[in-house]
Amino acid sequence: MNTGKDFIMIRKKKRQEEVVESTDWSKLSPDVLRKIFETLSPLHSHRAKLVCSDWYSVWKTCDNLPLCPLQIIHIGGSPILSEPPQLNKPEPYGQVLHKNPRWFTHEQNIHYPRKLAEQDLNRSSCMASYGSWLLVVDYDCDIHLLNLITFERINLPKMNIKPKGVRKTYLQRGPIPTRKVSRDDLQWKNAAVLWVDDSSGDYFVAWIFSQTYLLSHMKGAHSWLSFNIKCKGSGFMDAAYRNNKVYVLTADKHIKIFDLSRGQVELDTYKHHPFRFVEKPWEYIWKTRLAIEESGEVLIVLSLKEVKTDQEKLLFYVFKMNFESCMWERVYSIGDNEMLIFGQGVTVKAPVNDFGHGIKSGSINFVQDDVWPDHDDDHGSVCGVFDLATSRIEWPKKTCYNISRTQWYIPGGAY
Repeated sequence: MNTGKDFIMIRKKKRQEEVVESTDWSKLSPDVLRKIFETLSPLHSHRAKLVCSDWYSVWKTCDNLPLCPLQIIHIGGSPILSEPPQLNKPEPYGQVLHKNPRWFTHEQNIHYPRKLAEQDLNRSSCMASYGSWLLVVDYDCDIHLLNLITFERINLPKMNIKPKGVRKTYLQRGPIPTRKVSRDDLQWKNAAVLWVDDSSGDYFVAWIFSQTYLLSHMKGAHSWLSFNIKCKGSGFMDAAYRNNKVYVLTADKHIKIFDLSRGQVELDTYKHHPFRFVEKPWEYIWKTRLAIEESGEVLIVLSLKEVKTDQEKLLFYVFKMNFESCMWERVYSIGDNEMLIFGQGVTVKAPVNDFGHGIKSGSINFVQDDVWPDHDDDHGSVCGVFDLATSRIEWPKKTCYNISRTQWYIPGGAY
């Protein structure tokens, strides 16, 4: 039999449950939310903004928003090209991805950890990124996609390649009865392309290595497909993917476009417009890359150095086809408020706010491997931001001195 005291306790408990059930977390005080956001690490900050539209609106008003793009810093040897790392080796300072010391948010870097979502990253290497997704290969050449925000993982099939000397067809479909890809093959990777639709779960991956093999894989397929494209030159230089189209830059600078929505039909948009650039005596090209604007127009991006009177200067040239004159013309802006991460293959929306470091519309974010290795511009940094309009470079501060490699990373969500 319930006493009066028991009755009061039951009513109190019910009221507490009703309060919890009726709490609308999206209506938390903006000041409280802002204080919470400002204590989070970059990745936790991006996770929190996805809770609801109200939280996202408050998140955008924070004073110390993570930079867009962020940097992923890989610490230690190159895992896919070297021996497995030593066990029980003490971890360098700053190697935790999801903890949030204050300096971590201020420096705006993501330090690649040894473990993420119970996955051992010591023996893994990130080959490409798109939104919040990474294309990861481990020491045994197993390939998967990893979402840094949700920790979702998608395993991809083993990659196989044709032995050299096999007769090529225009476009081979289905399984490739060949040997498995080895680490020796992957160390000659020229370009990797990744695209993921978070809404539908669709994804597309393409990979070029040794300038000989172009393999692709998409959701629903059981194996990789090999593109064997006829061209005057030998091999492939770069690839990109946007709006269900695959763009390929061949060694002889022709641009091939395949529309996957129409069964891999080749489009002739640039068929008669190969890229041509004649270097001046003081210009030395290091790399040539494709980039596709939101409009679908193709950009050719050159990384080069200029040497005049014993003075070296790192530069990036961007070219676009003028279909009226049928000439490739150098341009000094990128799309509609867009910027580039060199080698990623597509332009991205530039941040509306001024985040510093020169990250803005018309900028090119690059890393150490993207520019001449023997240049004089040694600013103690492993990455930089090039301003197309002024040809000036800003070098974000290098905060960790035992870095093997770094790369730019654009978390999901618009700014």
